Amino acid sequence: MAKVVVENVYKSYSRREGEENFTPVATESLVASSSQLSSTQTKSSSKSSPQVNVLRNINFTVDDGEFMVLVGPSGCGKSTLLRIIAGLEELTAGNIWIGKSLVNDLPPKARDIAMVFQNYALYPHLKVYDNIAFGLRRTSSQKGRTGEGGQKNNSKMISKWLEKLLVSATRSLPRNFRYLSATEKEIDRQIKSVASLLQIETLLHRLPKELSGGQKQRVALGRAIARNPQVFLMDEPLSNLDAKLRADTRAQIVKLQRQLGTTTIYVTHDQTEAMTMGDRIAVMNQGKIQQIAPPLEIYHQPANRFVAEFIGSPPMNFLPVEWVAPLTLKHPQFSLTLPPHWSQPLQAYQGRSLLLGVRPQHFYLSDASQENFRAIIDLVEALGNETYISVHLAEDINCNLQIRIPTEQFVCTGKSINVSIDVNKIHLFVGDSGESILLNS
Repeated sequence: MAKVVVENVYKSYSRREGEENFTPVATESLVASSSQLSSTQTKSSSKSSPQVNVLRNINFTVDDGEFMVLVGPSGCGKSTLLRIIAGLEELTAGNIWIGKSLVNDLPPKARDIAMVFQNYALYPHLKVYDNIAFGLRRTSSQKGRTGEGGQKNNSKMISKWLEKLLVSATRSLPRNFRYLSATEKEIDRQIKSVASLLQIETLLHRLPKELSGGQKQRVALGRAIARNPQVFLMDEPLSNLDAKLRADTRAQIVKLQRQLGTTTIYVTHDQTEAMTMGDRIAVMNQGKIQQIAPPLEIYHQPANRFVAEFIGSPPMNFLPVEWVAPLTLKHPQFSLTLPPHWSQPLQAYQGRSLLLGVRPQHFYLSDASQENFRAIIDLVEALGNETYISVHLAEDINCNLQIRIPTEQFVCTGKSINVSIDVNKIHLFVGDSGESILLNS
């Protein structure tokens, strides 16, 4: 287990020929002082061609034993960041620390990390047992190449070579006829321990093609756990599973991480995974971190419009409003009187356009009044335990909202309804920047 520190990390690519008309999510020049440049950056020159920046000013710390989730839409840079931490890609600027070691220039095998990929990455010709053992055997063979003090010992080398030959030659024989070295016995113990933990003891002698998707994922997890690394890196490991299996495996990963206490960085685009798995969540968009906080804090206190819209299903609704001192919000179809705690934060936004954010469950059906508005139902989605309705404002067909109502309330498409807003649950954002007014006051 170890702390992971990501410090002022930037990642940029040289724009290729023929990409002049391509506009990436971020193309401003690299912002980093020479003191931030790692030794790997001196090999490349940013002066030779324009740079396409895919990660910008990434800073966060994952504490020892913490489960951190990187979440964001496709193309936001989360998998690139994970690959940089793993050493599979070079960073352009900044530093990566794992424990007390600066790992910028270390190859992946020297970083003491284990990575679980989206596509499992199992060797198709090896049985489950040998897939899990593969990394352990390579590690033990590398340790055995040099003797004490780094000097090669010929007799020991020959002995190890013969031992390895015997192990390989008898591996396919029935168990009673196999030769097991001391190293192989330790590997066998580790594999059985991991198999018991993941409940895959009965799968050890199967090939990957004989496994279901969930079983393959457990084998991939087992291979990572068996190495007992300082850090687990997981890149959307559940995206290939069906909904029920994804929920079961999600719970199993969380339980395992708590049992092992290993520092984990988990990448996903699924906000449900992020909310239910992480001790903290880092929300990313366009190569930048938008907010880092515990799941419920991000849900209840989003830093900006993007976070508010991305976290929550269905997403938050937004309505343009104007603030009228001291505590009134004006919309063409309704007005709201705000609670007193909004008085001070709004003083700096006199005359600026604002966005009112309301989650679907904070609307409710009511009688007509000045603080309510009339809407027309476009779609009804009855899910059994709750009902979602899609509506548009009666006087603005282009303003669409999603509302959650109790299943006991019967509604139908085309019906006109009066809708109220719970003013104690609203969010207000700056119209042009999208920043949260409360968090920035």
